[in-house]
Amino acid sequence: MRHKFLVALVAVASLGGYYYSQGTPIVPYETTLVKRGSVVQEVSVTGKVESDSVVSLAFERGGRVMSEPIPVGAHVNKGAVLVRLDSSELATLRAAAMSNIQFEEANLAQLKRGSRPEDIAVSEASYESAASALRDAETYLLDKFSSVSTVADDAIFNKTDFLFENPRTLNPKVIFPSIDQKLVNKIEQARAALSDELSLVSSLDAKADVNSFIAAKENYFSNIKDYLDDLASAVNSASPSSVNSQTQIDGWKASVSLARTNVSNSISAILVAEQAYRGAESALDISEKQLALKRVGPTTESLMAQEAKINTLKATVANYDAQIAKSVIVAPFAGVVTRQDAKLGQTVPPNTQVVFLMSDGEWKITANIPEVDVAKLSVNDAARVTLDAYGADVSFKATLSSIDPAETVLGGVSTYKVTLFFDEKDERIRSGMTANIDISTDRRDGVLYVPTRAVFSQGDKKFIKIPDGAMLTASREVTTGLRGSDGSIEIMSGVEEGETIVTFEKT
Repeated sequence: MRHKFLVALVAVASLGGYYYSQGTPIVPYETTLVKRGSVVQEVSVTGKVESDSVVSLAFERGGRVMSEPIPVGAHVNKGAVLVRLDSSELATLRAAAMSNIQFEEANLAQLKRGSRPEDIAVSEASYESAASALRDAETYLLDKFSSVSTVADDAIFNKTDFLFENPRTLNPKVIFPSIDQKLVNKIEQARAALSDELSLVSSLDAKADVNSFIAAKENYFSNIKDYLDDLASAVNSASPSSVNSQTQIDGWKASVSLARTNVSNSISAILVAEQAYRGAESALDISEKQLALKRVGPTTESLMAQEAKINTLKATVANYDAQIAKSVIVAPFAGVVTRQDAKLGQTVPPNTQVVFLMSDGEWKITANIPEVDVAKLSVNDAARVTLDAYGADVSFKATLSSIDPAETVLGGVSTYKVTLFFDEKDERIRSGMTANIDISTDRRDGVLYVPTRAVFSQGDKKFIKIPDGAMLTASREVTTGLRGSDGSIEIMSGVEEGETIVTFEKT
């Protein structure tokens, strides 16, 4: 009985020792307060400092070097001209285009202003002059047709009809034998057709429809020319016989040749006269439209057309500017010229490397980011960098410049190469230094946060525990936000600033 009492006493003593220590209750959990501040998400990685590389520069277009190239070893600033080609011809063309722009802009301003009475009077006079010129050209053309008709009639009736029997009937026959009967048949058919065509064109009235008159006459003369060409071929192949002597045949050849020459010259004269007529006709049409435009003022379409003309000229100037820009090699960054192959007066072909430039004080950091972190990064993210050479107390600012789209496998793990550039030049930075990089990927300021370990999940919901009496806790649902790199997590709803929460329960 005494033994059982001692065991019970020891048990009670042990339990009391668990809950009390020197008279103070021992709480079975650890707590902290909900705080307000900043939650920062960072990706930390180690990288290496490198020079921003050496670039080789070339002209996109060829040409002659017109400026003394920058020598090797020279320090140059970003944008400095390293080599320049002769672009004087392009500059001249650009100046001409600029003058055209000024001229067309003046025309546009005049269009918008409208026509003055004296401008309309000038256009009316121009129209009357063009109308008179067209009448003169028409009279001249019709006179030419009349004279050519005389020549054509002479060629048919006087210089070739003696080679036919019944030439002015529907069944003319060539009087000399020929080895090419198909050609003879063609000639006889053409001669019969010319009689009908002559009757048709003779009945046309030029004043009723001058264009139809011109077309019919030209077709008639063209048919006469083809007829004479075929007749000449037949006569030239004729041979002397008991009926036709060589002298007689030579006479035929001369007569047909003269007819062909006369008709050919006459047709040429008609073409010249018609060209003058068409030119006068076009000039009258333009003059008429200009007069109408002056009388009614500018239309929306005419203004748009003039503006389009100006824009086209401006595009031409922009093209010349682009071509001139291709005549110059400028430094893409501050650096040192390490090689210079261009020489004054030398002709350089396009796409030939002539200048090599190394970055001067422009350092970059390359690092490999594990795939679990790469999705957090964005170009232009800010970063804090420390260099092993100077310790953790010396930091530098940098900016994420690029993220390689393709992976690099290191130790069986997919990583992605990133490049950062220092924000400021610093003479302490050297190529090859080891860099410890903290890239800030997200930041929330003025938010409530708690330790990440205080948050637990049940299903798809998040909870924390809060004290509930001296020895118990209660769960409360919360909404979480950004997870910080320092072990904190943003709480968007469910708690208040200064509220006590449980971070750890003792077992």
